[in-house]
This record gives sequence, C-alpha cells and structure tokens, in this order.
Amino acid sequence: MTNRTSRLVMAVIAGLSMADAQAQNAPAPDHQHAQQGPQSAAPLAGLPKAGPPTTEAAKAYAAAAQKMHTDMSSDYTNDVDVDFVRGMIPHHQGAIDQAEILLKYSTNPRLRRLAGGIIASQRREIRFMEKWLKARQQGIEEKAMPAWLRNNPSTLDAATKSGNLQ
Repeated sequence: MTNRTSRLVMAVIAGLSMADAQAQNAPAPDHQHAQQGPQSAAPLAGLPKAGPPTTEAAKAYAAAAQKMHTDMSSDYTNDVDVDFVRGMIPHHQGAIDQAEILLKYSTNPRLRRLAGGIIASQRREIRFMEKWLKARQQGIEEKAMPAWLRNNPSTLDAATKSGNLQ
C-alpha cells in the first residue's frame, strides 16, 4: 500500500471520527426531528453498530479525535499555504495517535502494517511542514524538494486518480 493510499484511509477515518465526536458532543435538541448524519446511516453489513465509546480502544480513539480537532481549531492567517500547513500538522498528529492506538490494541497484521506506515509517513510529513513553517517565518522559501515529495501529485485531478489506484 502506498503512502498516498495510507493518507487517504486515515483521512477517511479521521473524518468519521470527527463526525462521531461532534455528534456525541452536540447538545440535545429541544424537540425531535429525524436524525441526520452518520448516526442515522444503516450500519455496514457485518460491522458493529456505532455508539458511545465503551472499550479502552474506543475511548482512546475518541480522546485522540477530540485533541486533533481542538488543535486544528486556530485563527486563520488568510495565507492559504500557512493555514493549510498549520491545520495539517495536528491532523497528521491525529492520524499518528490513532495508528498508535491500533498498534496497542489490535492484532490484525494487515492493519498493523498500515498503521506502522501511517506513523512513518505522517511523522516525515510533519517534520517537513514544521521545517517549512519555520523557514516561512524567516522569509525563506526553499525550492529543493525532498525525493519522497517529488513524485506526489500536484493537481486535484491527479491526486484523485492516484487515490483511486489499488
């Protein structure tokens, strides 16, 4: 599995975790309406129904998701590059935190490999982004690209196509 695929999988997991955390933390409505969002969707066949976290792993996932979303909530600079990097660092850290939880609690060898790859790639990307932010603050724009970054897609269409590859 490629790093791009790993990132896509973690982005989906993080998005689902965010939706679940938001639904759990939402105030109760004053009156009843048909429930909307991920909670109302039929459970996937063969998978347990989603609900409040009761296992240690589920509690750890909920805490990691909450931390990630809190850390991602920051004031915007209106600089598209800076705002992207500042939001992605805690997002990537959230992926690392979730992968570490999987490694702690799961015995599934394929998912453990996926989690290990996610940890390695996300740490590398965080280091890159932190270095980029520091250089940006100093008014330096480095043109050289690390080898691992050089082959990544650079358009939305190319990224979408690459993410759809198996």
